[in-house]
Amino acid sequence: MHKETTGLNRKTMLITTISLALVVSLSLAVYWYVWVQDVAKPSWVRSGTYVIYEQVFVWNGHTRIEYMTWNITRLQDAFADLHLVSHGVNVTQEHVESTFGEANFTINVFNREIANCSDPYYIGEKWPFWIETNVTIGSTIDIFYGTNVITKSQPIYVLGHQRGCWLVEYNWTLSSMKRWYDKSSGICLKIHVALNQQGIIVQITETAVASNIDLRVYEPGAFDGLKPA
Repeated sequence: MHKETTGLNRKTMLITTISLALVVSLSLAVYWYVWVQDVAKPSWVRSGTYVIYEQVFVWNGHTRIEYMTWNITRLQDAFADLHLVSHGVNVTQEHVESTFGEANFTINVFNREIANCSDPYYIGEKWPFWIETNVTIGSTIDIFYGTNVITKSQPIYVLGHQRGCWLVEYNWTLSSMKRWYDKSSGICLKIHVALNQQGIIVQITETAVASNIDLRVYEPGAFDGLKPA
């Protein structure tokens, strides 16, 4: 009788152990699936991908137009090499001067973390020119300008189409920034910056004007017929 009871206990323990293992395996599989969905590489990420933005600088009745470009120069496994060219302004003795800058980045395309950069300051930060697409109003967005939340949904007319975008806003002591991210692709399509330097207010609007990413292949789902911003 004792042996039969012991045998039953062993079978029960074995069945319980197998059941627990199956539950753990299923839980891990679900977790892995959700994690992959959260950090999945955007389908448009490939070597040669680029976006060009028109930069319009306005101050004290003056207007200057420049261009900013980022492009993927190499894609290998989870990492992409990107080249960024941009213009800015510097105010000295009430004069506004144009500045030029460029940098090379290596980023993890699954989580946008900057693994290497010609400017070490940005290493470990998050690439700001696209975000994840599984977000909504109130979601936290992490880019190298800081962590913030999506404040609203707003359509804009860009690249010949009206696109539904998520708006992320930053406010600092002497400057502010708004960034519009395409809901379907995650790409940053428009940026507006206001700078206050030595009493001069410089308004900078950067709008995507050319790209080899065909946004039409992404389900809009956010075109609500409102007037563009």
